[in-house]
Amino acid sequence: MKHEMIASTWFDTKRIRNLREQSQSYSAKEDLWSWYVLRRISIFVTILFIKLKLTPNAISWLSALFVVSSGAWLIQATPLGFLMAFVFYNLGYLFDCVDGEVARLTKNTSKKGYFIDLLIQGATLPVFLSIPLALLVIKGSLQLTGMELIGLYSVFTLIIMALFVPIAFQLTRSSAQDERDPVNKIRTKSVIFEFAGVLLGLPGFFATLLLITLVTGFQTVSWQVWYMVLFLFIFALKVVARFFITVKSFPKEP
Repeated sequence: MKHEMIASTWFDTKRIRNLREQSQSYSAKEDLWSWYVLRRISIFVTILFIKLKLTPNAISWLSALFVVSSGAWLIQATPLGFLMAFVFYNLGYLFDCVDGEVARLTKNTSKKGYFIDLLIQGATLPVFLSIPLALLVIKGSLQLTGMELIGLYSVFTLIIMALFVPIAFQLTRSSAQDERDPVNKIRTKSVIFEFAGVLLGLPGFFATLLLITLVTGFQTVSWQVWYMVLFLFIFALKVVARFFITVKSFPKEP
């Protein structure tokens, strides 16, 4: 993918294409899901939000809220919960695309906006945690009501964000905000790596979980259990590999 590409559709008008050129320049940090799916529709949401006079930061907060809420749906461990988790996560991800587009079109960028974007990335951490919690609920090891599960998930989210907020602040003040980590550089070396990155991340997780739920029907969650266990196993291997690749990327000190 080239940096001058835009995420166009066959029904784009000249005005829409012009807005895309102003706000949707390709970034190497962007994954295939956001580029080929969400960016195709995000510009229309961007236009709506500009008309509603929503600020980029307000949209960013909405994004973080929807992303975190997807985990609350996931731990309900029901077919409906899986469906809603997919919807909420993708709405959050969509708004994460929209906030930058609104900022560029209205020329309203700021360090605070970058700080909130980092918090959105941090908001995915409790979502990952909701996967093993959902497994515990399905297996009967965590017997709580729906509201109790949401309360427990909220506590975990607050603990994680308490740690992540100061980290996000330090990254915001850093001069290397646009520097890509070594694993991201590997991901963009080929389409195969990019596809694997999406499949093994939350976009691929929620899309696959939705597909399994639709195929197996709304009567059982047995196949979803096997998939979540497999996803967590591969996720653990990915984290270990990422750790060693990142550590090796640091130059040797004299």
